[in-house]
Amino acid sequence: MHVSGSNGELTFKRIPKGCTVLVVDDDPACLDEYRDTIVNLGYHVVCASNASEALKKISDSEDIGIVLTDLEMPSMNGISLLSEIAERFKPNRPIVTLVITGHSSLEVATMAMQTQATDLLSKPVSMDHLATALRRASANHSVLANRFQITELTKLLNPHAVQDDIDHDATPTHDDLQGFIRLLLKLQHNKSKYFDPAVLSGPSWEILLDLAEASLRGEPVPASSASATTLVPLTTALRHVNNLVEAGLVKRWTDPTDKRRTLLELEPDAKAAMQRYLENAWKLKAQAG
Repeated sequence: MHVSGSNGELTFKRIPKGCTVLVVDDDPACLDEYRDTIVNLGYHVVCASNASEALKKISDSEDIGIVLTDLEMPSMNGISLLSEIAERFKPNRPIVTLVITGHSSLEVATMAMQTQATDLLSKPVSMDHLATALRRASANHSVLANRFQITELTKLLNPHAVQDDIDHDATPTHDDLQGFIRLLLKLQHNKSKYFDPAVLSGPSWEILLDLAEASLRGEPVPASSASATTLVPLTTALRHVNNLVEAGLVKRWTDPTDKRRTLLELEPDAKAAMQRYLENAWKLKAQAG
């Protein structure tokens, strides 16, 4: 198969908790097959036959939380679609994007990750592989939705805590900045209590944080997805993954449902150390106010 307010009342922007899946493919047969399979997996599905139609549906429906798109499409391809979604919608609402391609390569993977896609599925995609990808995407969407909701609620209950775009006058004082710098330094120095500083360069630490967040959901993370959390080229990020594996902090294995994909998770000792670090960092933040 190819399945691959007004009136003085407090109101805040609705952040959808549902996770409608939008499937985008210019091939009607593939589109039907994706839809039927995803429906059978228990998701609500809408479809679009091209990128323009997909953007219109996303704009019209805030319930769309996952976008699964083919890369090879006429007029506007999947990469362009993902770029539009990343720039126009992701800053304001929770959306998780997945890519399906029949021509997987390092270049394609890099382009997909640069547009914030969280998973790259190669055709033909099995039902098990698709189910795993959607389950992970749904969990990511839930995390994003909660973050957006907390931000919106914070703006209402404490409007000075989160600056509005039109508020250009609220500037931190020198004392504020000095206190913030001291907090950053404390958080930075505290890493060395739990991890070897030699393996905590920027990309490695970002990968560890991503895996720690996934461990709280009880799920492994594809190596490509963990690499996408960094702001470095994919090859560089994968080198950092190798370093973390060699340091005994990260476990790496081949996905049994798809031999082409590598999964990552924190080793037990690293998971425990990260838990202690995060709890300590949380307390420091609370003490700093």
